[in-house]
Parts: sequence; structure tokens; C-alpha cells
Amino acid sequence: MTRPPLPRIPLALLALVALGALFTTPPLHDAATATNVPSTHLHHPFGYLLLAPLFGIWDTLSLLTVSQHYAVLATVILLYVARRVCAVRTVRRELAADPDTAEDAAHPGFSVTLAVLELGGAVFFLVALLAFYAAAVFLPRPMVALRLNDPDLIAVDFHSHTNRSHDGWSRFTAERSRAWHEGGGFDAAYITDHYTWAGVDDAVPANPARAGERTVMLSGMEVRLRNRHVNLLGHRDRYLFALDSTRHHLDPDSIAAARERGATPVTMLYTIPGPLDQVVSLTPGSPAGVVGIELSDGAPRGLEQVKAERAEILALADSMDLAVVAGSNIHGWGRTVPAWSVMRVPRWGEMTASDLGGAIEGVLHRDRRRAVTVVERRMPYHDGSRAALALTVPWLLWEHFRMLTVAERGSWIAWIGLLLLVWTAWHRLKARTSTRHREATDKS
Repeated sequence: MTRPPLPRIPLALLALVALGALFTTPPLHDAATATNVPSTHLHHPFGYLLLAPLFGIWDTLSLLTVSQHYAVLATVILLYVARRVCAVRTVRRELAADPDTAEDAAHPGFSVTLAVLELGGAVFFLVALLAFYAAAVFLPRPMVALRLNDPDLIAVDFHSHTNRSHDGWSRFTAERSRAWHEGGGFDAAYITDHYTWAGVDDAVPANPARAGERTVMLSGMEVRLRNRHVNLLGHRDRYLFALDSTRHHLDPDSIAAARERGATPVTMLYTIPGPLDQVVSLTPGSPAGVVGIELSDGAPRGLEQVKAERAEILALADSMDLAVVAGSNIHGWGRTVPAWSVMRVPRWGEMTASDLGGAIEGVLHRDRRRAVTVVERRMPYHDGSRAALALTVPWLLWEHFRMLTVAERGSWIAWIGLLLLVWTAWHRLKARTSTRHREATDKS
């Protein structure tokens, strides 16, 4: 019996797993400096490792910008079309070379039938591709979490939503949001629903007595200031008087007047996407300014802007002494965290939720630009290069295999080995069946 041919794709993946191990790179870096971040690492739960090849691909898709999504879809579709064109040409050539089928292959009806079959196959492929994308967004799965080795460091999400936001998933309650943040390794998360504190009211009663016991949900809200989106941090009493009747718009003059009367400074963060020329920093002369700006935003459009304009955001933060922060901008879809805001808050784990919120705001106001380190999942970006954008798929694959942990590589190797065993067994079964059929034909 002849040895069955080995499949090319699993062998190519096996080669990438091996080569990636020779050129490893850390999966995390400082978003501002692109350098490694000490005292941090990623934790992959056992359930994640069981299906690491699938979950890792879904995580990668979840971290792409809008332009990269288009590049991936275009590349996959072009590869499918090229594969089918080659297959159809091969079929036509083989049929035309056989005298018994040459006449049928030349018949116009054959071309029509072939076109209908190919169209059906293309529709099925497109639906399957979109379903794969949708599965990455909607299906529950174990999450990769950040782990901090220093007990005085805390991982914070400054921008998240619940079902109380008009664009939030209806089933993404405050407790589901807490579970999502716990799965992602956050110690604290601000609920910043659009124009409402209802999500905060849902979450706060379930906060732990001590912050270190589980993820703490803190008070916030997303509104418009000077027609630009900002996140308000802290208790609502500090902002209610300055909001219009719809709670959509915050009046900067009311904030300034309250500050003159001795009110506590407000804590506001500028959200992305948004024009950078509209940022107003909190200063004695601008009491309705922001103390920070997002350097990472988990929405695809937000990811696109922060990657495309990272140098501009950092220059703005440096010149205005603004903290750079990360916000998941989670609305209930997806199971991947792009980045974490890591801060030093001594003994935060012993604080109450209220004290922790005050301590975080205190660090933001005191240290400003030095207050937060944005720890980001390392992902390649084209930086405006059309060539790099066109090569998104191979570049992503290479970087993905370079960033695998030892456990993830083991999972990849196990699944590839299982696939090769199934492939080999299937071809041997086909070969035996074919041999028996020929023997039975010869006897008859």
C-alpha cells in the first residue's frame, strides 16, 4: 500500500509553530513606548488552551482595526476565487482529455451547470466566513487575562458599557460586565454608559467589601462636552447640576462656576474616536478640561484611530500633561481585551470601592502623564503602508505564531498531530476500499 499524501496546510502550520518558537516576541508591550512591561504576563485558562488554535485566531480577529478587517476579508476571498479558478480549469482539462467525456464537457449545458455549482459554493463560502467572524463576536469562550506581579499595581478599565446603554447588548447586565472584566484580568472597571448611571446603580450594590476580593465596578458616565464624547469619573453629584435635561451635554460654564465656588475638580477623560484638535486640558484656567485621553479603545474604529494617530496622541498628552488610558469600550460583544490601564495605588486591595475610586482619581490628578501605563496586546499595524496592508494576513500569521506561549504551542502541535492522524487514517481507508473494489471487479 502506498503512503498517503500529507496535507499541505497542517504541515505549513506546523512549520510556523516551530519557526515562531525560534523568533519569539512578548505578547504584551507598553502602548506608549512599544517596550516590554515588567511585572505583567498573560494568563491562559485551561479551557482556553484546550482549543487554543481556534480561540487564538478569534482573539486576533477581535484586535484588528477596520482597515485590517477589510484586508483579511479581501485576502481570504481572493484566495478562494483563485483556488476555484484553478480547480475548474483542472476539471475542464481532464474531461477534455478523456474521449468518453470530451463531448459532454464541450456542451453549453455543462458550463451552465458548472457555473451554478460554483456560485452556490461561493455563497456557502461567504456565509461560512461571515459566520466564523460572528462566532468570534457572539459565542462565549474563556478569556485571556492580565496578571500583575506587584500587589500595589492595579488594572483598570476606564470605558465600558452595560445593557443600560442604548447600543449595549440587551443581555449584557452589570453583573455580566463584571464577569467579563474578571475574565479579562481587570481589578476595577468604570461603567460609563451613555447618558445614564442606571448601570452603575445595578452594579454598585454587588461590589465587595474590600476591593481585592473581586473586580470592583466604579461610577462613570459617557456624555458630550463641547459636542465631543468624554467619560465622567466619580459620583454623579459632581456633574448633575451641569447636565442638560437629557443628560447628553455637559455645560463647561457651569463646571467653571462650581469650581470658583470651591467644588472638587472634575475627572474627565477624552474618548476615541474623536478629533484631537478638540481636546481641552484641565488647568486652573480651564476647569472643564480633561485629565486624560484614550491611547487604546477597544472598538474597531477606535483601534484604527489610536494606531494611526498614536504619535499625535502621545505628543498631545506630553504637551498638555494628560494621562494616557485604555478603555475596552465593551458593549457586550466579544471576549478579547485589547489593553489594560495599569496604575500604582498602594494597598488598593484593602480599600472599599468608594475609597478606591477616589484613590484612582487622585493618582490621575496628581501624576497626570505619569499616572497610567497602557499595557497593550502586541499587534502588527500597517502605519498607512499599502504594501503592509495588503500583506496583513501573512504578517498576522507570522506574528501570531511568534507570540504563542509554550502551552499554546503544545495545543497547536496536539491539534495538528490529531488532524494528520485523521487525514492518514481516512486516506488509508479510501485506499483499502478502492483495492477491494478493483479486486471484486477483476473477479467478476
